Amino acid sequence: MTTRSKTTIAVAQIRSTEDPVHNLEISRRVIRKAAAGGAKAIFLPEASDFINQSFEESRRLSLPLPQHEYTLGLQDTAKELGVVISVGIHEGPEKQEGIEEEEEKRFYNSHVIIGGDGSVLACYRKLHLYDVELTKPPNEDGTIPPPQRTGESDRILPGEEVVRPVDTGIEGLGKLGLEICYDIRFPELSLILTRLGATTLLFPSAFMVKTGRDHWATLVRSQAIQNQAFVIASAQYGAHNPKRTSWGESLAFDPWGKQLGRLRSVDDTPPGSDEAIEKIYEEEGEYFLVDIDHAVLKETRSQIPLAVQRRTDIYGSVGEKIQ
Repeated sequence: MTTRSKTTIAVAQIRSTEDPVHNLEISRRVIRKAAAGGAKAIFLPEASDFINQSFEESRRLSLPLPQHEYTLGLQDTAKELGVVISVGIHEGPEKQEGIEEEEEKRFYNSHVIIGGDGSVLACYRKLHLYDVELTKPPNEDGTIPPPQRTGESDRILPGEEVVRPVDTGIEGLGKLGLEICYDIRFPELSLILTRLGATTLLFPSAFMVKTGRDHWATLVRSQAIQNQAFVIASAQYGAHNPKRTSWGESLAFDPWGKQLGRLRSVDDTPPGSDEAIEKIYEEEGEYFLVDIDHAVLKETRSQIPLAVQRRTDIYGSVGEKIQ
């Protein structure tokens, strides 16, 4: 009996608002459409549950997984449709003995894999937090504005472990390596995940516009080529509120570095079409379908055998303690 090598998946792009109930409805719509189109697994962006200006409100909405209403809603949808769902959420810390839950004001930026039976198969908490200062162009009068500081660690708890690649039980999907957004700049994590057996690397994201324009597509493709893995990078798109806009440009690449699919970035919006695109993201989001073909993975790794050519005898293995 031959094993099926191809599996159809959907890479989704949405624009989350501050309202998790609305975002759940949009997420369900894009999942249902993709499943009707033949997708066995659907990949949603980082922070799909909400993007909120208020730190206090964000903390209130960030509940532990057993009480996380957005995730519970997707679990019901996954079970109903028999599909796997990958999604980024905000997760509150579990209550610890001797520590009042209210004392910890921060929460996790998490990546959850939901199985076709509705169970949570894995939960990865973002290791690398987005603490940066980005310069801005000069003002019209020639003055230099202060840099734009983003301190994710002000509100996000860092994760503490690498999650082993996940076998979802979907024939042909392979093993999924879980990462989130800014993790893409740290190649060590992808190297560890592929060494542990990952055949597809996942980067649910909400990239900023400046870094998205200059770095995003190059970073995503480089992960596919260097790790000889499929890469799926589902992204947030557009203006979430007056202070926060995401780049968009959801992407998928095969292990050779061939682009399998792409959705719009904010720079792709044609003049005069803002209203139509606004409606798309307000009502249903977007997605593309792609086949994960493991024959391509085997062919790529056999042609350029990086795994056996690494000089681990000289420089060791990254994360060699993680088995």
